[in-house]
Amino acid sequence: MPENSDTLQSAGDTPEEEKSFFKIIIHSFFIIPFLIAVFCAVLFAGMYMLTREQRSVYDYLEDIKTGGSSKRWQGAFELSRILANPDLIPQEKRFTDEMISAFEHAKYDDNRTRQYIALAMGRTGNAEFVQSLIDGLKEEKEVNIPALIYALGMLKQKESAPVLYPYADHSNSRIRSIAIVALGTIAEPRSKDILKKHLNDQEPNVQWGAAIALAQMNDASGKSILSQMLSRSYWLQFPEVDRNEQNNLVLTAIAASILLNDPELNAQISKIAKSDPNMKIRAAALDSRK
Repeated sequence: MPENSDTLQSAGDTPEEEKSFFKIIIHSFFIIPFLIAVFCAVLFAGMYMLTREQRSVYDYLEDIKTGGSSKRWQGAFELSRILANPDLIPQEKRFTDEMISAFEHAKYDDNRTRQYIALAMGRTGNAEFVQSLIDGLKEEKEVNIPALIYALGMLKQKESAPVLYPYADHSNSRIRSIAIVALGTIAEPRSKDILKKHLNDQEPNVQWGAAIALAQMNDASGKSILSQMLSRSYWLQFPEVDRNEQNNLVLTAIAASILLNDPELNAQISKIAKSDPNMKIRAAALDSRK
């Protein structure tokens, strides 16, 4: 009996030993390699983000000066992107000089390079770039004109306004629209007559921009257009304007209408605060009444 008992004891240990053996196999060949792979992926991602964040404005300017065609416009894009952060805008003369030089040398480069440098200039808020942009407009390709006009609008220098007046009458409706928006942002009082004229532009985009620009200058001449923009039924005649664009235009119309503090527009905004299907728009309308 003792011998049989030992035999049974030995036989009973076998499944446990096999279970331990399989645990070792799984741990060695699956779990450990998986953890190593995850660690390497995290390390690689960390190193990539670290090196990417370390690139400065001057690194991107160097890409624009010495890189290949695709690297130049991509460098200009990254430059315009990071300069949207005021904390990353250098204040030294070297930066201003290198930006102007890059802009001038991009005249015959890929259009995107020129456009993104112009936008980068505008985002700095640095008035020293105004003259370069104005000079650039004189012989600029039509495809690049909107970017230069938009940049001048962002810089908000009154001397830019007369330069933009001819573009408000340009045959290209996109250029007219951007010129009108820029004039509204610059807010030179002498621009009002031009803005009022374009309340009757054949292109609705230009009409909307003119009404908003005038409201930004505390002029209610575009009130009827703002009232239309606040109405959901108005947008049914523009199937090409998708829902997101429509919502953004309504939000813009609310912001412009608030500036006028007009009783009729205020009543429309109050109605929007209660009934508009978009919660973001309702919230904006509600906040405007506080």
